[in-house]
Amino acid sequence: MKFCLALLSLLMVVVFAVADHAGHTDYVVKTNEDLIRYRDECVSKLSIPSDLVDKYKEWSFPDDEKTRCYLKCVLEKFELFDAAKGFDVHNIHHQLVGANADHSDATHGAIENCAKEAAGDDACVRAYNGFTCFLKNNAQLVQAGVEKSSK
Repeated sequence: MKFCLALLSLLMVVVFAVADHAGHTDYVVKTNEDLIRYRDECVSKLSIPSDLVDKYKEWSFPDDEKTRCYLKCVLEKFELFDAAKGFDVHNIHHQLVGANADHSDATHGAIENCAKEAAGDDACVRAYNGFTCFLKNNAQLVQAGVEKSSK
């Protein structure tokens, strides 16, 4: 009887773990080429001036309306943010560390914290706040998350 309970408990843990990752296993890590294409599309769509684009290329994101909505646009194209649902923590983690992301590690926790702190009624503001938090806490990982996948 104890064996059956232990087996049932183990089975439930596995089922919940699989359910927690449902819908996240099909994320495709984006490349630097994707970033360039998304950047161009969002710059065109939002009429971003060239001086701001130059800043973005240097990973500098001033807190203004154009920049906030630019980041929202790019993050949506990366499938990392949705205006209605917020940040997809699993996809962000995969983008940063690759397909073998351990969703129980400290990086995942840091991503979750930034996603939770990205508050506000405006989707552009939430996208900006979350992204700048990720960048502040994991600058090298964020930058490498795009650069490594293009090599």
